[in-house]
Amino acid sequence: MAFQLLSLPLLSLPLLSLPVLAQGMLPGCQLINGDLQCVPGQQLSPQQQIKVLEQQIDSNLQLENKIQQSINSLGQLLVSGDAATGQLLSAAWSAKQGSGQTPLAVHWYRQGADGWVLIPGVQGPKYQPTAQDKGLKLMAVATVSTPSGNNRVASEALGPVVLTGP
Repeated sequence: MAFQLLSLPLLSLPLLSLPVLAQGMLPGCQLINGDLQCVPGQQLSPQQQIKVLEQQIDSNLQLENKIQQSINSLGQLLVSGDAATGQLLSAAWSAKQGSGQTPLAVHWYRQGADGWVLIPGVQGPKYQPTAQDKGLKLMAVATVSTPSGNNRVASEALGPVVLTGP
């Protein structure tokens, strides 16, 4: 008898997971570093796993969209100048009407093999690309203080930087 009582909940888990799966929740499972981990005895078909992962992605995209809308409501960082060595790039803050926000700091980044990397020792609204920037894209990032904390606003990427001169 004890064997039948213990096996009954395990057999019912996959059956119970189907309606719950349709609601986007799966008891006994969680997403860890992009991998769906379930308690022992929880059986999911590949299609069920894909559906759970798609729902998690949709949820993350919605949250990202809300955050981006909040950042966009602050203003934008515009960079002017040519993406060439020796030329001066300038970042200017364009606040949205009524936001009254101004950047606390502006930092410059270059896009390398490992993604966007902070250019060490460079801070402020002006940057002059060097030979080290050749072939890479550049962008400025402003830190803006809001009532909910500090937010970062990135400019559009410029480049790739071309080498000028001798």
